[in-house]
Amino acid sequence: MRKTTFILPAVVIGIVLLASSIFIVDEREKVLVLQFGRVVAVKEQPGLAFKIPFIQEVVRYDDRILSRDIEPLEVTPIDDRRLVVDAFARYRIADVNRFRQAVGVGGIATAENRLDSILRSET
Repeated sequence: MRKTTFILPAVVIGIVLLASSIFIVDEREKVLVLQFGRVVAVKEQPGLAFKIPFIQEVVRYDDRILSRDIEPLEVTPIDDRRLVVDAFARYRIADVNRFRQAVGVGGIATAENRLDSILRSET
């Protein structure tokens, strides 16, 4: 009876630690492993990977070609004709470490906001 009271919680804790230390890298993504906010590893190959539970965290980025489309804008040039301008961008994150340094913690949302402002300024 006494052994099972110690063994059962130890097994449960072991399963929780094992489950939180394993993660899967999908073939359509790249993964950054962060330890206290600093990049310690970049996982680009699909498959099973490991991290230190509760110390390291995983940040996933899409490796596919992404697209961004802005709402059409109405522009009135000097000759008073209305023009509707539409813009879009297609991009892929080549280096996830540099991408994280450039956009910070905001990730894709911050990058898309910056891309929207660039597309709007060019139209």
